[in-house]
Amino acid sequence: MLCVNPKMDEKIERQREADRKRYIYILLVRYPDMSSRLFRFITRGCYSHASIGISNTDGIFYSYVTTGFRKELPRQHPTFKQREIPCRLYRMEISDEIHDVAKAVLDDHAKQSHKFKYNTLGVILCLFRIVYMRKHRYFCSQFVSEILGQIRAVPLAKHSSLYLPDDFMNMKELDFCFSGYLSQLVSLPEPMTYLTA
Repeated sequence: MLCVNPKMDEKIERQREADRKRYIYILLVRYPDMSSRLFRFITRGCYSHASIGISNTDGIFYSYVTTGFRKELPRQHPTFKQREIPCRLYRMEISDEIHDVAKAVLDDHAKQSHKFKYNTLGVILCLFRIVYMRKHRYFCSQFVSEILGQIRAVPLAKHSSLYLPDDFMNMKELDFCFSGYLSQLVSLPEPMTYLTA
């Protein structure tokens, strides 16, 4: 006689349902370096960097730094010069269609990364709340908000060039997942499967 374990069946079904869901993730970090401290002093903010990821991409996040477009793997770099990195993680469930569009847009940035540069002037003007767009130039939070707006995942409350990392904490469409250190986040068990590398 076959013995059925209802709890095991329920667990398997929950895992299948979780595997079918698609998410966008926003990761905010506060690097412990001088430029990050200066940025936070000027903005009176908590975080100095924002990146965006989507489910089923091996824990890759995408963003812009002073050297240009960058793929980030938090699991491989959980500290900065052996110092802890404070972070916050948000997510939003999305449809398969939006997930596919987001993946295509992010893949396009990765393939054409040589065309894209960091938007230093944009950051400065953002601090003065002046809208400034330049083709193929982004700073981290501008890029993240632009992607969210472009794929129509979130209605933007202001122009993408005016977003700072802390602004994502106020987006009601995003669900809060984690606050602590990046080293703690990447060591969490399930359901943090999106950070597997």
